[in-house]
Amino acid sequence: MKTIILALLLVILTAQAWADGDYRGDERCPRPTDWSNYSEPYYPREHPHEYPTFYKADRPGWSCSYQREDGVVVQYGDSRTPQEQWLAIFGGGSGDQN
Repeated sequence: MKTIILALLLVILTAQAWADGDYRGDERCPRPTDWSNYSEPYYPREHPHEYPTFYKADRPGWSCSYQREDGVVVQYGDSRTPQEQWLAIFGGGSGDQN
């Protein structure tokens, strides 16, 4: 029973990290050295009651994607702004955003 619970917890945490965006990059998608045009990596689930209003919260995040030779699309980062990311999770989903 403990093994099943641990396995489920691991799957949930992995899925959550993937949903928030992956800022590692790789040799084809290196992370930017200058973040001045991007918001810093943002994880909205860490701030459920705090709509992002910090400096650069209205700038898009870094993202990069490409298709490997075997057809798999590799995606790093999230090109939405922290405000868009937060609204996508906690905004309600009614579509009017008011």
